[in-house]
Amino acid sequence: MNQPRVGLVGVTCKYESGGQRAEELLSGIKDALKKKNLDVVCAEKVAWDSADAIDVCKQFKKENLDALVIVEVTWTLDSMQYLFINELNLPTVFWAVPYTETFSIGFVQHFGSILKAQGYEYDYVYGLPEDESLSEKVKTVAEAGQIIKAVKGMRLALVGPRQTWRVAGSQDMSSEEWEFSRKFGVTLVHVEMSEITDISDTISDEEAEKKLSCLEKRTGKVLADKETMLHMAKTYMATKEIIKKYSLDALAAECYPMYSGLMNITSSWLADEGVIVDTEGDIGHTMVMYMLNMAAKGGACALGEVGSMDDVNNILALAHEGSTAHSLAVSLDQVQISPSGDKGCFVGLPLKPMPDVTVSSIVGSKGQYKLLVEKADTVEATHEEWVEGGEKLLVKLHVAKKASSVVNELMEKGMDHHLLVKEGDHTAVMSAVCKYLGIEKVTL
Repeated sequence: MNQPRVGLVGVTCKYESGGQRAEELLSGIKDALKKKNLDVVCAEKVAWDSADAIDVCKQFKKENLDALVIVEVTWTLDSMQYLFINELNLPTVFWAVPYTETFSIGFVQHFGSILKAQGYEYDYVYGLPEDESLSEKVKTVAEAGQIIKAVKGMRLALVGPRQTWRVAGSQDMSSEEWEFSRKFGVTLVHVEMSEITDISDTISDEEAEKKLSCLEKRTGKVLADKETMLHMAKTYMATKEIIKKYSLDALAAECYPMYSGLMNITSSWLADEGVIVDTEGDIGHTMVMYMLNMAAKGGACALGEVGSMDDVNNILALAHEGSTAHSLAVSLDQVQISPSGDKGCFVGLPLKPMPDVTVSSIVGSKGQYKLLVEKADTVEATHEEWVEGGEKLLVKLHVAKKASSVVNELMEKGMDHHLLVKEGDHTAVMSAVCKYLGIEKVTL
């Protein structure tokens, strides 16, 4: 991923005191933001009036920005600020300065009340650039803006059968698909599973053997027979061709009850190459995995569901059969490839212990969505616990409350059974994504 790209502009007014500080303030803020590894685009001028603001908007429209920082050097006119909001339509942070005579923080409160009334979200910071927490907040908003922009350009394949009948609406695309695309900007691409299997059938055993010999270097213990693993290598190769053919960013593939096990190890192999293949045909969670991977700047997510609850140790045992990335185990020695279905496999492993993880899940429709954004940690599972769990994916998720009360809350708040687990604490960025996309954030 590239650095988040931020536009920086100062606004002031010749009728107010304090405008002479503009250049010095902007210089200090630019340096502070660059220290946070942000790509800062400075306005070519300080905006003293609406003509200046329009010139800056013209400049910034060419810069492919992820977020905007407006430094309130003094009180100014609503109509000038409106230009930045209306023309640029970016996640915006207002930077208020602590000089009483400027009424800077007062103007942020005033203009912020107008934005709230009009349905716009914004953030603000207060202080001087020496306060590192201010530039850290700007970074969070900029990263959220980068994720939102990427999702709006995302091309996600729904792989599997669909009906061509209709009741009182669309034919092979559901009204829900139209609505999801309108809400998040994701472009959905319908791909039949036969497109993958047809390509797979054209790949020779010799080609598959060659590919498998490369993949074996990053594959765990294999219990499936050679014929099955050759079939898995062909599926992997065919899936990569489909990704290239449709210019896809991710796939949500059918797995149940048809094609059980077909895409699991392909999903695991590709996850460690930075490509998401969800094996549940789950569009929403595929999008959220994409968001989380962007927030973490790489890596893979684990997808599981609650299998048991330990109220003594506050542990939710999550399990799944199984497409988890090999890299989410402590080592390849703990990963096992087991046969599943007709010439399919599943990937089993105990998830590695991680001091911070972000747990997420999404539900909703008709523009009203909820996103779980919660922090937890994972603890090590013994070999015996993994075997007792069915030798599938096993995640020992350590939560802050009694395990059963967490499940009760998830049910009470209507959250889906799928839970995504991502290494690292990305709650601040995901909270900002919720804010600017108009999603209800759910915490436990």
